Amino acid sequence: MIPLTATLNEMANQAAIVHRVAKEVFKKKDAPWSIGRHDDRTAARRLIADEIAKEAQFFSFGTNDLTQTTWGFSRDDVNKILPTYLADGIIKQDPFAVLDQEGVGQ
Repeated sequence: MIPLTATLNEMANQAAIVHRVAKEVFKKKDAPWSIGRHDDRTAARRLIADEIAKEAQFFSFGTNDLTQTTWGFSRDDVNKILPTYLADGIIKQDPFAVLDQEGVGQ
């Protein structure tokens, strides 16, 4: 998995390096490999996923980090406000326990 690529050109550049090295590593033993992209940060990169998919055979999304950056919650101190948000109905479920389908999950 190639992390945090921001453009198709960057993904293509990094994928070429991975393919070159994988061919070297696997020349003695034929084994399949695929190139993927890991994204656990800003929404902007996810908005161009269709472009990045031209070079990536799969995507991996870090939902915990996406939740933190989408909601602006820190894992370390969310429990200071989360009980109030839940009790007051500001949010319906703990977004670290249940993936928010309208935001992060979308």
